[in-house]
Amino acid sequence: MIDYRLATPADDADLRRLLREQAMPGWVSLTMTREPDYFAAAARPPGQEWSVIARDDATAGHTAVGMYHCRAHAVHWNGAPRTLGYLGGLRVTPAYRHRLRVLRDGYASITRLHAPPAGGFWFTSIAADNHAARRLLEAGLRGMPRYTPLDAYATLAISRRNARRHGLWQALPANADPPRAENTAQWQALCDFYNQHAARCQLAPVLTPEWARASGARFHGLRQGGALQACMALWDQRAYQQVRALAYRQPLHALRPLYNLYARCRRRVGLPAPGAALAQTFLAFFAASPRLDISARALVEDALAHCATPVLTLGLHAAHPWLEPLRQALRATAYQSWIYSVSFDDPPAADGRPAQPEAALL
Repeated sequence: MIDYRLATPADDADLRRLLREQAMPGWVSLTMTREPDYFAAAARPPGQEWSVIARDDATAGHTAVGMYHCRAHAVHWNGAPRTLGYLGGLRVTPAYRHRLRVLRDGYASITRLHAPPAGGFWFTSIAADNHAARRLLEAGLRGMPRYTPLDAYATLAISRRNARRHGLWQALPANADPPRAENTAQWQALCDFYNQHAARCQLAPVLTPEWARASGARFHGLRQGGALQACMALWDQRAYQQVRALAYRQPLHALRPLYNLYARCRRRVGLPAPGAALAQTFLAFFAASPRLDISARALVEDALAHCATPVLTLGLHAAHPWLEPLRQALRATAYQSWIYSVSFDDPPAADGRPAQPEAALL
């Protein structure tokens, strides 16, 4: 019998092992790890996160065979703030992966073990080339939640070799204790600006000064004529969670050293060694006024000049007008995925806005 229960710090080693060993398939098998402490990432803002671990009680030692985590936080939906849940970290060991009952019981535990988010449904992301998982989850099988595709999504990985200083971004003042009034006003203005533009997309987070400051991200603004015209944050999360390339398909595995020589010459992102973490910083909470007379390329080039890691990562919906110009001009590597709503009854009504959750929160 498989037992599903809320995870505690006593499960830390098993949770980290499941993340480390169960990769998402593709031309590169990626795994999202949380080293050295699984719950260090879970405790960070925004919202509230909880994890579920599945153990086979029929085995010696009650072997951990699966897991998932949920994070409920405020996002924009149809232009208004709504608390929804992100469903992520779904991992099942190979011996149990094709047992439909294991999946059904796992999904049933989502609503059994914790109250649903106030907004009533979940969302998730699945790699575009994970065709087996997408076919299964879109099939509408009895006892399974309804996965409704919302939008294609691209995560761009950009080499810091494309950096060019334009003197555009200014860092927000650091935290003070107690907060100074002028600093508080700047943080509030940045969050208001971001939320105004983020509301044009489904699932973009609702940013507040409190969790922006607590996140550890370095926030920047761009002003013209005394008014805020763009914002972004540089968010290096490697101290508590990482993206690792577990393996590459052939012939790429054999050709990786040659490709990395080519990538260095062409200012592209190199391929890390199997098992190594990608040294990346997220370009997060990126928004710009349509009145801004500065190109997206210049904004990203200047952000790269402030970046402390070799790779800068940015997520955009597939129809975003910046996507192709940035991919081509900055020689970005694009990792394709799909964003889904996940519901246990009727799918949510969407008003046609593109879905663009924040890549740093997926």
